[in-house]
Amino acid sequence: MAILEKKIHKLFPEIPFVTDFAWCGTFSTTKDGLPYIGNWPGDKNMLYALGYGGNGITFSMIAAQIIRNKIKGISDNREKIFGFERR
Repeated sequence: MAILEKKIHKLFPEIPFVTDFAWCGTFSTTKDGLPYIGNWPGDKNMLYALGYGGNGITFSMIAAQIIRNKIKGISDNREKIFGFERR
């Protein structure tokens, strides 16, 4: 927080600035930066969409399409890219 306050004071020295409240947000990612989408290995009835990171809007749409196709029995090659089995 101190670093951010110093930067604000440097950029805008004429504006009085006092931090009233501070919090943090946890951000995580997978090893390859891609989310996990699809069945948990060994359980065909559990579908997941996990780990969107900084591209949540894009990956959530892809996840919705993959999961929809999975439920409808439609093959989707993206399962190989986003599946839990990838290395």
